[in-house]
Amino acid sequence: MTIKTFIPFYDIKNHPDEVLIIDAHHPLGFDLSHWRGAPVPEGCEADTSTEIVLKALEKGIPELDKKYVTNNHYDIDGFLGIWAVCNPDLAIQNKKLLIEMAQIADFREVNYNNPQWKLALKLVCLLNKLEAEKFYPPFGAPDIAEKEMEACVPKYHYFLEEFGKYLLSPQKVVKTEEYHQIMREIEGEISRTTLPSIRMHIAEAKNPLHYYNLYAQSQQADIVMSIYGENRYELEYKYTTWVSTTRKHYPRISLQLLCDTLNALEPSEKKWTAEHFTDTAPILRLQGKKLSKKERYLSPTERPIYSSGISPEVFKNICIEYFEEFYKELEPGETLEWNEVRRINETLFKSVKN
Repeated sequence: MTIKTFIPFYDIKNHPDEVLIIDAHHPLGFDLSHWRGAPVPEGCEADTSTEIVLKALEKGIPELDKKYVTNNHYDIDGFLGIWAVCNPDLAIQNKKLLIEMAQIADFREVNYNNPQWKLALKLVCLLNKLEAEKFYPPFGAPDIAEKEMEACVPKYHYFLEEFGKYLLSPQKVVKTEEYHQIMREIEGEISRTTLPSIRMHIAEAKNPLHYYNLYAQSQQADIVMSIYGENRYELEYKYTTWVSTTRKHYPRISLQLLCDTLNALEPSEKKWTAEHFTDTAPILRLQGKKLSKKERYLSPTERPIYSSGISPEVFKNICIEYFEEFYKELEPGETLEWNEVRRINETLFKSVKN
């Protein structure tokens, strides 16, 4: 297979038809990506871009002979996919570990049945630490003229050089504070329930949980509701419904009417809000100051979650009934194009207004 050279995403125009696009999409390149609308080679369908790449490597698809590889952003799933095409033999040897890492990093899902889950979690936490210390955290690109497309390039150069050292010497993978925090939470008391009929996972704990713990057992769900002590709640659409996966899920629906219902009952001065359903991961929450994208990406342990005057049972029942009502007319299926999701929402909520 041709040795790959990483190039910035904006340089694709100088190498038409010679570039692999990992975890993104560009009409002049060949996609290996789970992005919505990106074509996936037959037989390479998977949940993460990393696994799509690994399947392509195993099949030996001819497009892998392209000279260049790129992405328009840095995240661990995209990075691992690019690292895999640059190091195909080592990537195949560590296939299960890389897939677990991508699932943890992109979907925040830890699979406790994977014998390598602790090593995968340690590696992801280490990459998170190095990214923040040496560069900037996700959605925290410097406030300068360059955007993420440009600012992420040094990250790729650094991690493509360094990652193999940790993979070959796992004993050198340090346990970060983030890793210790997650392991402490796992030992705590967490109540979990998954409602298959609406694909919702409910996690209840005394204090806010790290995302990798909150989502750890939510593989069969698309929505996660968190119930914390002192009447603190959040509800979030998972990223798994923003990208294309092999999972069948309901199309996202607007959370505005749910916010209206909760606001009619909320005795405090704060308001229930949620991002539009086209956001990467909309969060329904009682809002003080508006959170930035960077703040919303951070774990619930890193942001304020305010106490509500609504009881846990009432909040839980209202949310469950909301999705039961609107999902009864829908069926789980593949990820739809946004224009179709908008059409479905218009039809559903038009009937409510009428």
